[in-house]
Amino acid sequence: MGKTLNTKNCRFTFTVFIPTYNRAHTLGRALQSIEDQTFDDLEVLIIDDGSTDTTRSLVDKWRKKAHFPIQYYWQKNQGKHVAHNNALQRAKGFFFVLLDSDDMLHPRALERLKYHWDTIPDDDKPFFAGVEGLCVDSRGNVSRDKYPFDVMDSNYLEIAKKYNIMGDKKNAIRTEILRQFPYPHFQGERHMRDDLIWKRISMRYKFRYINEPIQIIEYQPDGLSADVFSMRMRNPQGFRYYYLEEINTYSALTRRYLRFKYHAKFVRYSLHCGVGFFQQYREVRSKFLWLISVPRGVIGWLEDRAKMFHRKL
Repeated sequence: MGKTLNTKNCRFTFTVFIPTYNRAHTLGRALQSIEDQTFDDLEVLIIDDGSTDTTRSLVDKWRKKAHFPIQYYWQKNQGKHVAHNNALQRAKGFFFVLLDSDDMLHPRALERLKYHWDTIPDDDKPFFAGVEGLCVDSRGNVSRDKYPFDVMDSNYLEIAKKYNIMGDKKNAIRTEILRQFPYPHFQGERHMRDDLIWKRISMRYKFRYINEPIQIIEYQPDGLSADVFSMRMRNPQGFRYYYLEEINTYSALTRRYLRFKYHAKFVRYSLHCGVGFFQQYREVRSKFLWLISVPRGVIGWLEDRAKMFHRKL
């Protein structure tokens, strides 16, 4: 890890990755926020996850007028996490920035991310994955919590489990690091929790966290967060996988009451996947925590089944 990390060694400083699915009505706004950036050494990489609207024609128009290069690829609808994996294979930037197609970058976002990266001593940079800042709404209100200090070096696990910092955040991550942590994909499922990757990165790398706005968010009525229950029920293998890793790898860092909760969720999603108690028992590290959480997990599974029947899912 002793090599010198220089953003000039890559074709661009930033790859701004936009995954999109039938968001022609908001994608232009996202692209305009990139056009308005005070830092312009960047490329835009759009992965269209099977859109059937006018997304392609909108991108064609932007390609002709934008001051930055735009890569556009269409894929069969497989989910944001698959689009993320595909984008990493095509990115040419030193940093990789994810921008949802219904959100916007703050005008100085890239400038400030680059500035704070440059303040990290060169000898320390190999130990850092990148820089992370805040998400705000259109009025400038921060999404949930700020960081304990305006500038601090830490990792996702410490931020989430020690400081209990909640809310959406936005980061620029070294592309070469993200390529080491692809999202797992389960056939037929279209969602995987983002923080699965953030936790894995935290085991090896730090971030510089800053209390500055990076992304302007606006939740859409039909976005991923609009119907969380349906999303979970359609992706049980991904959630089972997530909670198995949570309880086996990060349990020592987790508050005691959450350890029980996460074991119960593992039981719940395992049952949705048709995975019985004997296999669950073999997979978990803490047999005791698993055993006492089984009743709560079974109740959660039964409640889900009743709700699915009522909603005809």
